[in-house]
Amino acid sequence: MKASKVTSTFMMSWVCVLCLLGCKKETEQDPEPISRNFAQIVMDGKPWNQTLSNGVTIATRTTCASCWLEHLNPLYKNFFSLSIDHYYDIEEYKKYPFESISLGAIPLRTGEFKFDEVHKSPCRPDTVPQAAFYTSEFDTGKDTYHILPGEQQYIRVTKVEKTTGYVEGEFMMTFIRVAKTKDSTSPDTLRIHPSLFSGFIGSNQ
Repeated sequence: MKASKVTSTFMMSWVCVLCLLGCKKETEQDPEPISRNFAQIVMDGKPWNQTLSNGVTIATRTTCASCWLEHLNPLYKNFFSLSIDHYYDIEEYKKYPFESISLGAIPLRTGEFKFDEVHKSPCRPDTVPQAAFYTSEFDTGKDTYHILPGEQQYIRVTKVEKTTGYVEGEFMMTFIRVAKTKDSTSPDTLRIHPSLFSGFIGSNQ
């Protein structure tokens, strides 16, 4: 009787161990959570997301939105916009991006589209996609860039899920500076190499 009780206890112990190992294995296979919105920008051959030699991380923050006029005209629901901020990942600097890319009037369907070489209001259902680039210092704007005419550029929307608002794709372009401050040190032109984006319309995370 005593031997039977010991054997039963021994078997239960092994069952518990196997269960724990199974749970651990399943946990290890779970993918790490990622942000709802994502951008991988390469500008003039250098990635935006990087860690400097002093240990400071430079990161991106992506906001994906629909046109703010969509409640006035259903045509506006066929477009979305992207705002991609470049900032130092330090608490006191996070809300002050020093570079920003603004993309608007992007058709909400898969395909490859050209950016308008003449910058217009981005929230219009009758224009091609718009693009602008800005530099700033804390809350003060410094430089403004528009699309450089004649250079290769596009935005390619590769996936659209209208039920969830999820979009993803790629873009590239060259910007030329159209306005600057006296103390600006930015170059006259900036090249955005093929760069990736994904996001959920209405999310800024």
